Amino acid sequence: MKTRTHKHVAVRRRGRGKGWAWSIITAMLATTGALARETRYTVTDLGTLGGTYISVSGINNRGQVVGYATTNGLNNMHAFVYTAGSMLDLGTLGGTNSYGYGINDSGQVVGTAYTSGGEGHGFKYVGGTMSDLGTLGGTGSDARAINTAGQTAGGAWTSGDSEYHACLYGGATNTDLGTLGGTRSEAFGVNDQGQVVGRAFVIIDGISRYHAFLYRDGVMSDLGTLGGTESDAYGINNSGQVVGGAYTGSNVEHAFLYSGGVMTDLGTGAYPSRAQGINNSGQIVGFVITAEIAQHAFLYSGGAMTDLNSVIDTNSGWTLEVATAINDGGQIVGVGSHAAEPLRAFLLTPFPVLQIALTTSNAVQLQFTAQANVGYVIEFRDSLGSGAWQPLVVLDPVSLVHLVNFTDPISPGQSLRLYRVRTS
Repeated sequence: MKTRTHKHVAVRRRGRGKGWAWSIITAMLATTGALARETRYTVTDLGTLGGTYISVSGINNRGQVVGYATTNGLNNMHAFVYTAGSMLDLGTLGGTNSYGYGINDSGQVVGTAYTSGGEGHGFKYVGGTMSDLGTLGGTGSDARAINTAGQTAGGAWTSGDSEYHACLYGGATNTDLGTLGGTRSEAFGVNDQGQVVGRAFVIIDGISRYHAFLYRDGVMSDLGTLGGTESDAYGINNSGQVVGGAYTGSNVEHAFLYSGGVMTDLGTGAYPSRAQGINNSGQIVGFVITAEIAQHAFLYSGGAMTDLNSVIDTNSGWTLEVATAINDGGQIVGVGSHAAEPLRAFLLTPFPVLQIALTTSNAVQLQFTAQANVGYVIEFRDSLGSGAWQPLVVLDPVSLVHLVNFTDPISPGQSLRLYRVRTS
C-alpha cells in the first residue's frame, strides 16, 4: 500500500505599500493525480470621500483606481483616484459634481465634470489640473476611456444639441466618430491602437435600438447581437478583443466576447450577465444575476466563468456584486457590500496558491497560476520555525496568465521541506 505524507507550504505575498503578508497552507503530497490550478485574492476596501455612495470604473497597471463618490451624504459626487491606500478628490470644473471613468498607466484621468454653468463636460486630469475637453459644438460632453498615448474616447453633443455622437479627443480637435445611422452614439473604451468601442443607435423597422460598435481605421462597424435586439460594448484590449453585453433571442442580456469577427456568448442560460472589462491577457470581468436574483461579480478566464466570491476569504464579510475593470497584473476592481455597509468599492489583488505532489521518481512537483506582468520567486527551507529561505527559481514576468510547473528533486532521506512562492 502506498503511503502519503504531508508537507507545509508557506505562501508569501507582497502587498502594495503594506509590507509582507503571510498565508500558511497545508497540502498533501499525493503520489498520483493531476494538480488543481488556483488563484485566490485579497480584498481591499477603498474607503470613501466622506459620503455613502461610491463607484469604481477603472484601474491601471500601477494599481491606481479611478471612480466617483459622494463627499457628504448623497450630495456632491466627486471623481477620485485611489493610490496605495489614499483617495484623492479631483474636484470639478466649477460645478457641483464630477465622475471619474478612465485612467492610463501615466496616471492621467478622464471623466465628466460639471461647469459653473451647470453643463457636464468631458475632462482630462493631468499633473493636478483638470482640463475641459470641450464638445462637438453643443453644450455637453463626457470622457470615458484613455489609452497610453492620452487619446480619450467619449461622447459629445453636436451643434444645436441635435445629436449626441461618440468622439475621440486628442490634439487640437475632437474627432466625431459618427453613428450607425441613428442620432446617437457613445464611446466607452479605447485601446492603444486608437480603436474605439461603444454603442450606437441603429434603425430597425423604424425603431431606434442600441448596437455595440467597433471604430477602427475611420469606420464604425456594427458588431450585432446574440440574436436579440440590442447590445453594448464596454471594453477593448490591445489585441482588438471587445467585451460587453448583448441580448439573446430569448431576450436575456448575456456577457459577450467579440474576437476575430465572431461574437461569443459567455453565458449564463436564463440569467442575465454583462462583461465590463478585459485585460491584454484576455481575462474578462463583469457580473451575473444568480438564481437567487442577486448580483455576483465574475472573472472569465481560460474558457471558464468563476464567481469571484468563491476565491476570497469566506470570512471576509464581503459580497462582491459587480467587477468593472481588470489590469494586466490581474487586479480587479468593483463594488459590493461589506458587513453593515450596503455599498463599498473593492480592489482584489491575486496571490498564488501552491499545489504540490510527489512524482513517480519521488521528486516534488510545484504548480501555481502566475498572473500577467508579475515576476515570482519559488523558495524553500528545511525547518518549519527557522532558517533562511533559499531560492529555487526566479521567474521573470510574462505578458500572459500562465501555469507554472517546477520539479524539485529531493535528496534520499529528506524528511521535511517547506516551499513558498512570492512576487519579485
